[in-house]
Amino acid sequence: MQWQLARRRSRRGERGAAIFIVLLVISLMSALGMYAVRSASLADLASGYNRQQVQTHYVADYAVSALSADISTEPNKHAQNMEKGKGCLGYDKLTTPSCARYSLSDLQTVVKNVSKSGTHKILSASTASDAGSLSQPGVYLEGDMKIEMTDKHPAWPPVQGNQVNSIGGGSIMTYVMVTISAEGMVRPKQTTAGTWDTASATAAGVELSRANVIMGPVPQ
Repeated sequence: MQWQLARRRSRRGERGAAIFIVLLVISLMSALGMYAVRSASLADLASGYNRQQVQTHYVADYAVSALSADISTEPNKHAQNMEKGKGCLGYDKLTTPSCARYSLSDLQTVVKNVSKSGTHKILSASTASDAGSLSQPGVYLEGDMKIEMTDKHPAWPPVQGNQVNSIGGGSIMTYVMVTISAEGMVRPKQTTAGTWDTASATAAGVELSRANVIMGPVPQ
């Protein structure tokens, strides 16, 4: 009996150490679990930002392509717009401005006129029933674009077959080169349309795309 009592007393002393070890293991496992959850959330966040960055890149390129397509069909219209310089930063005050400024709504109007339908959109906005062009279920993003066409000068080298002399006393038609600078933006859908809230302002992705485009024929 004496040896049994002695063994029980020794085990009673070890019981506190066992509880301490169990609590220590639970704490370490909890810390590892929190780290795993945090790492997973950071991976999802980085993936979302990368997705938005890719979308912003293509929106900026899309703006250049869309305006270039319209230039190829109506070069004279855009040449006249450049002579007005309306809305262009630093150009509207010049005596002879050479700039034209366009927005997403301007390009959307072109698409509407060409398609003869209001259902065709460059970028569709997210709604309750449709995530839109850039979004996915539960994450609503919207895109925008601003474009400036500047630096009009004679195309060099001259385009083959370019008119060099007046025909019948009319205007000489020529080709010019212009610079298209497009700013594409993708941001979270605004709480109130037409305003900037903190969430959309701090999480907006912006990218600038630029291209040199030959435009014509236009009057010299």
